[in-house]
Amino acid sequence: MFLYILLTCINQMKRERTISGIFHLLKGKRSAQTLQDARVYGIDDFFGICPNLSKPKLATTIQIAVDNDLILIENEQFASLTKDGVDYLANYQGPRPDYFSGMADAANVQVFEGRLRLLIQTVTNLSVNNRSFLAIIEQPPIQQWVKHHYSRIKEGMKEVEEQLYEELANLLSKRTEVEAVLFTSRLTGGRIIGETREQLARDHNLSEQEVDILLSHVSYYLYEQCRISPSCYPAIATCLEGLSSSSLITRSAKRTYQFLEKGFTLESIAAIRKLKLSTIQDHVIEAALVVPGFSIRPFINEEHEQAILASASRLQTRRLKRIYEAFQGQFSYFELRLVLAAAKKEPMSYA
Repeated sequence: MFLYILLTCINQMKRERTISGIFHLLKGKRSAQTLQDARVYGIDDFFGICPNLSKPKLATTIQIAVDNDLILIENEQFASLTKDGVDYLANYQGPRPDYFSGMADAANVQVFEGRLRLLIQTVTNLSVNNRSFLAIIEQPPIQQWVKHHYSRIKEGMKEVEEQLYEELANLLSKRTEVEAVLFTSRLTGGRIIGETREQLARDHNLSEQEVDILLSHVSYYLYEQCRISPSCYPAIATCLEGLSSSSLITRSAKRTYQFLEKGFTLESIAAIRKLKLSTIQDHVIEAALVVPGFSIRPFINEEHEQAILASASRLQTRRLKRIYEAFQGQFSYFELRLVLAAAKKEPMSYA
């Protein structure tokens, strides 16, 4: 699945972004450039789905793709698919990444997964009277949530344990065998210690990165099913408690956005915040990408917006330099980025 996702990203970016850009996207780097890449190239579902990805692991998969004549590397940083790579995507028969929704849900899924794994560990340990165990999830907010939830369910602990088992069995029966086995083998509870990613990779003859991506996909799947039908999976769905739609806008960008709402100009915000104008412009791009209803009209009129979109479609490119040159400098790079960012809130054709 990881190779499939990597080739999909390469195919979508069409040599217009580097391998490093793909790395930041999969890791979930919350920068204006990475967020815009995710939106503009239509791969926002893959944003942040590999938080544990390292550059060496990515390089290993890239080399495998090169060795199998699936991709070509230009200037040591730009990748493109070969005919075999295109055929690989078209004929892929492995587990499909249908449930990823990284741009919208990456932060929530990580909390949901942590709560679920720690809840299972807690319930199953207490069911065998083991009250002294080392929590597998170290984040204090998740530990505090599980402790609070335990105080509400402790009188019916046995029923909760059985319900968790039945709901997980039902949900995992609808996934591929490898996904179900990896997920359950990772769980810790009772007198069973879950396997590490390294152990799972060795036992199932997979790369650690493939193990990571399959485990991540199961978490997104469980999250989505419980979000859509909480009444069908009430024990697991409790782990969604308090998780609302999250905005990926960074704290600094949010401060800039608050000034914008009060009518401040970009130049005045830069002066007040003692930041470069280019940084403030990056914050506006972030807002255009993730804030519902954000209007770019204070920065560019509708006629110019449509002209830029038409040019991008005609040139079949998202590369700012080509669009900039087509207009012979009529529009700034900021205006071009802003139009493309706002457009990708809705599907945009480059055919």
